[in-house]
Amino acid sequence: MSDRGYLWLALVFYAISCLLSILRLRRSGPLPALRRFTAIAMICGVGLHTVFLFARGNSIGRCPLTNPFETTVFITWAAALFYILIGSSYRVSFLGEFTAPLVLIINFVALSELNDTLRPPPLQPVPWMVDAHKPISVLAFGAFALACVAGGMYLVQERQLKNRHLSPSFLLMPSIEQLDVINFRLMVLGFGMLTVGMIGGMISYRIVGHWTKPKIVWAVGVWLLYALVLLARRVWSLRGRKIALVSMFSFGFVLVTFWGVSMVSSVQGGPP
Repeated sequence: MSDRGYLWLALVFYAISCLLSILRLRRSGPLPALRRFTAIAMICGVGLHTVFLFARGNSIGRCPLTNPFETTVFITWAAALFYILIGSSYRVSFLGEFTAPLVLIINFVALSELNDTLRPPPLQPVPWMVDAHKPISVLAFGAFALACVAGGMYLVQERQLKNRHLSPSFLLMPSIEQLDVINFRLMVLGFGMLTVGMIGGMISYRIVGHWTKPKIVWAVGVWLLYALVLLARRVWSLRGRKIALVSMFSFGFVLVTFWGVSMVSSVQGGPP
């Protein structure tokens, strides 16, 4: 089976998780068996997602972050992985019901629309510090993606409270206070990893010196964007609905501009 075949299979399990989530939403009560099967489908999806990344990395001889397709798939893998690791600790298993559709849609777009031109392995071994910053930075975007999901859940909860029309999902989701905290902590986690990744990127640039200017400007712009968001929360007490909307807009902006910058970089002949 090709490496892309593993990713298509992962999407099947993500879709099963989405369908089970819809069924869970339409019924009242905790439904532990349905929740268990939903989580199992999500874990299977992440497992196959991981196999894809491992197989792709073996085929190209380096970390699978060599083109926009691979990087997008890596970001969604990080978001799903963060859900599995963080969801249980925060007792917010319902976060997966919002994460699965996001991962499914973005991966489907990546498989259908994004360029997947494989780059040959380097003729000489690449020093580990040259590529080490890339997975760290992408994991940061996974945290930002999950913060976006938490922001969406906050808006759903808030709307139901304002309309005084509580659906069965209301009792399954965390409180808006808890979602606000989760959203903030995920952005702090992502910002910290992004900072470490950028420091590694500066070291990489000093070693190989082949970054394109659009990518440098984009990376600095994303760092400043999230720095401003976190500063606004700390200094101007940006919370609740506003911070939820900002977290969703910020991740959407990052994703769209990333695809744009990757295309510009490829035209200029630089790395992805």
